[in-house]
Amino acid sequence: MNIKQLNYFYELAQTKHFAKAAKACHVTQPTLSASIANLEKTMGTELVVRRSQFVALTQAGQIVLAYAEKILQEQAALKQALTAFNGTLSGQLRIGIVPQSNVDIMPIIQRFNQHYPQMKIKLNVTTNNELITQLEQHQIDIGLGFNDGLTQVQYRHFNVYPQGNPQMAVLFAENLNTNIKKITPAQLPNVNAQLNLVDLHLLPLVLLSQNMQFRQYIDNALAKSELDFNILLETDSLFHLVSAVKQGIGCAIVSTGIAHSVYQMFDIHYQLIKGIDSGETVFITRAQMTPAIDAFIALL
Repeated sequence: MNIKQLNYFYELAQTKHFAKAAKACHVTQPTLSASIANLEKTMGTELVVRRSQFVALTQAGQIVLAYAEKILQEQAALKQALTAFNGTLSGQLRIGIVPQSNVDIMPIIQRFNQHYPQMKIKLNVTTNNELITQLEQHQIDIGLGFNDGLTQVQYRHFNVYPQGNPQMAVLFAENLNTNIKKITPAQLPNVNAQLNLVDLHLLPLVLLSQNMQFRQYIDNALAKSELDFNILLETDSLFHLVSAVKQGIGCAIVSTGIAHSVYQMFDIHYQLIKGIDSGETVFITRAQMTPAIDAFIALL
């Protein structure tokens, strides 16, 4: 058994496709298949269920995968430590984020890049539950999400860095279609006061999809209000959410951190909302830190 075999096996487990795994490893498919077959011979058991193509990992394969993830992570950490020892930290830092929080991660990434220009950052936007799973499976190094999904056991195995509870805000464009549901200009957001939920129920809304944790906070508040709301569009994409507001399709409910960034970049106005509680935004890492994770957390 060697590191190369474990890497091939790990990529196959991630892609669930021999050709895609071979491409990711920059080898031919026969080379990858032969390497995994040799790994199975070394382990004395089948690791992959095959027919004409990949089907699944066997139970033994799942066990090997868990250890392979740890071994490959340790190898990456060792390489980072050696580059830091030689004076220039290099390698890759994998960060998972939810679409909404009260932290704009880009200024932090900019500072990190200025300090460590040889580091490559891979940013993955996902749901809060998937973010925690990816941390557990060593698929990302740092998560930026909400603490609601963390169990007590996970709190003991993770390092958690609280960033506060985001207040929510409404994004709205000056060209908002006020003909929808006979909305009058007087019912549009008033920049001199915070809005209540009752102020929102006549406005056309564009929201994140219901599988997103941030949306669940909104839905809980809307359900408690017992009001009817006009939701015109749902999307997994923060970009499309902002674009819908820019085009005047409707108003978006976002965190104040996102609202402020959108205002600076696109001159889209926002107003704070009262009456919606959200979970605490947190940065999360595994307990065993790499030099790159340490360097990033130091910049928070």
